[in-house]
Formats: sequence, structure tokens, C-alpha cells
Amino acid sequence: SLLTPIEGSALLLPNANIAEVTQFTQPEPMEGTPDWLMGFFKWRELKIPLILYEVILGNDVPSTKGSKWVLVLNALGGKVDMPFFSILVQEKPGLVQADESIVTPMAKTPANGVLSYVHVHGQPAIIPDPDYLETMLRQIMKKAG
Repeated sequence: SLLTPIEGSALLLPNANIAEVTQFTQPEPMEGTPDWLMGFFKWRELKIPLILYEVILGNDVPSTKGSKWVLVLNALGGKVDMPFFSILVQEKPGLVQADESIVTPMAKTPANGVLSYVHVHGQPAIIPDPDYLETMLRQIMKKAG
């Protein structure tokens, strides 16, 4: 699994979810979208949605100054219209062996976009809910036409 910092927390994602980790470049904005959708990120000749996960959690829009990274995720919904989406992260992720001795669940009710809250080596982390994120993105794409 990969553990990567976002502002105020960290994300834990299975390797199978990650298509690539790449350096941040300013995305192409899309008008009329919520603050959590930064725009469309160019990756391998594709334009893929770039999510600000902190905003989905109810936090402020994170700074994009300095060296930031983008996690390009495989969309798991099996739809051809959106095979990938991406999340802005603060640092390059690190590999973590995600077994029960290292990752322990927290007794906290998951918010929208969160599959689970966990501790990784004693540090709090979030396992995102990819189905929720994909559904939200598809709704926006449908409205945008």
C-alpha cells in the first residue's frame, strides 16, 4: 500500500488503485464545479479530474505552492468514460506493508468519501472511498455535458 500526506492527515491506498505518481502541474479549470474539483490534469495525453480530497473532508482548499504530487488512480467502476481520476497530495507517497500489525482501525464513523479511519504505525490515516469519489465525479461530468 501507499501512504501519502495530505494537509492535516494522510491517505492509505492499495497499490492496485495507483496508476502512477507524478509531479503536480496546474490543471485546466472547469467552471461551475465544486471547490473539491480543481480541474482537469493532463496525464499521458488524457485529461483526468483532479480532486482536492481535503475539501471533500470539509477542510480549506490546500496550498498548491511548493513541490506537490498527484496520485493518478485507476477508476474501479469499470466505466470507459472515466478510467482514471487523480488526487493532489503534499508529498511523494511511501510504501507501507498494510497488515493488521501495522494498520489498525479507529473507532470513528466514516465521513462522506471515507471508507475507514485507521492508524498506520500509530499515525492517523484515511482510507478513501473510491466508489463515492467516482460517483461524485460522474455526477459533475453528467451535468457538464
